[in-house]
Amino acid sequence: MVNLEDAREVANFLAKTISPVSVVVFGSVATSGKGNDLDLLVVTNKENMHDEVGRCLRVFHERFAIDYVVASIDQVNEHFMQGSPFLRLVQSQGKVLYMKDSIKEWIALAREDLKQAKYLFDGGFYRGACFDAQQAVEKAIKAELIKRGWELEKIHNIRRLLYLLKEHNLSIKCDDDDIDFMDSIYRGRYPAEEGLLPLKIPVREDASRAISIAEDILKQLKLQK
Repeated sequence: MVNLEDAREVANFLAKTISPVSVVVFGSVATSGKGNDLDLLVVTNKENMHDEVGRCLRVFHERFAIDYVVASIDQVNEHFMQGSPFLRLVQSQGKVLYMKDSIKEWIALAREDLKQAKYLFDGGFYRGACFDAQQAVEKAIKAELIKRGWELEKIHNIRRLLYLLKEHNLSIKCDDDDIDFMDSIYRGRYPAEEGLLPLKIPVREDASRAISIAEDILKQLKLQK
């Protein structure tokens, strides 16, 4: 049997030996924490690294079986855009064990989402502006949590993420109503849910409020001036 701790050990070894872009575990170890073998997607900066990754993994084969897929970042992006069922499966059930410069990427994405929210606001696209503001907050908090050793989870609830920050000895000041408001944005991202709040389509004031909250939280996290 192989478990999630074994998977992390393999990912850390690969990080030190070949410096991949990312290592993702999928299959039974990702979904239940253990399995008969270890399924890995190893994303690299350049192509044709399958043999090199295989040589690195030989040291683990005495302990457990490893099934691995190696692809360059360009190949992953190309196949994902083409709707690869395999990559969709990995995205839905996989766990990221290692990502190069992950904190910098989360911060960059948070800033980009906030900038995009303002751009959409100026164009009158208030639903999109609200959603991007929420995404900026979510990604900024996750960047701080990862920096503090948190293992990335698929959490979109801002209140929960702020609670996790407290557990990691950092408190962010944000009114309860504002937290509820930001969480309502994510719940209202689909047409069937009729916008931000029950029976309410986002308007200019909603988008302005969402952007203001996002700016304040990013400032508290020292990601904005």
